[in-house]
Amino acid sequence: MENDDILCTCMQITKGEIIDAIKAGNLKTIEEIGDETEAGTICGSCHEDLEDSIEEVND
Repeated sequence: MENDDILCTCMQITKGEIIDAIKAGNLKTIEEIGDETEAGTICGSCHEDLEDSIEEVND
């Protein structure tokens, strides 16, 4: 998945926006990402991709 690809379709948030939020806020959980960006707060189908993004930033 590229940074300009939509990661959360419900909220139309890109992977790049998620990565930026994780880095800026030192976010560690899906709940923290949801609080900051609203990603993952509607249907939950992006939770696996959100977890992958957390791991990508924090590895």
